[in-house]
Amino acid sequence: MAKKINQFDLDEVYRQLRTNIEFSRMDENIQVINTVSTNPNEGKSTIASNLARICADKYRNVLLIDCDLRNSTLHRMFKTSNVTGLSNLLSHFDEHTSIIQSEELKVLQTKTGRQMYFLSAGSRVPNPLELLSSNRFARFLQVARQEFDFIIIDCPPITACSDVIPVANASDGTLFVVSAKDTDKRRAREAVRDLQRNGAKLMGVCLTKVEDFEQKHYNYYGYGEDEPKKKRRRSK
Repeated sequence: MAKKINQFDLDEVYRQLRTNIEFSRMDENIQVINTVSTNPNEGKSTIASNLARICADKYRNVLLIDCDLRNSTLHRMFKTSNVTGLSNLLSHFDEHTSIIQSEELKVLQTKTGRQMYFLSAGSRVPNPLELLSSNRFARFLQVARQEFDFIIIDCPPITACSDVIPVANASDGTLFVVSAKDTDKRRAREAVRDLQRNGAKLMGVCLTKVEDFEQKHYNYYGYGEDEPKKKRRRSK
């Protein structure tokens, strides 16, 4: 029977993940990362939300963005509204717009009393890929880099659509989330190759839904130029 996870153990897992990301590229500034998975329900949104929460304990201004414009879920996790969000902000955005002061942005309180910023997906649009591939979205991220210390973008599963590609290309790194229970290994390998062929800077793989949490909190695989590095495992 798997050991029940307490909050301290969980927070320590994400602190270690945050450290791995920070030191994954010593000569480059990692400021914008995105999470993606092969299929839905593999834990990428949980990874993104908890990582943002832990980053908010260290960085002053942390922004979490729901870029799944087809099937947004993060607003439900935070029990907040999705009436307006990213799609609405982009509809009137220009370089002189202050993102941190926009009405679409929500300020959330973490369990430690710190605050983080959240931008939900917003109203549905007819062509999400066109919106995320636009110059306006690219300019939005440029302004966001100036106003926020760390930005985490939750993307849709890669097998569901190609929306993740322009987001990954505009990010400093992509964190690929794999479920120990649900992910098909062959499809995951194909998804990784697809991301790399399209220019994504894959920084690592995070394994979720591991039953024996007492022995292995999570697995993290760092990626080099051509192949995975040796597996890093944190044990109790």
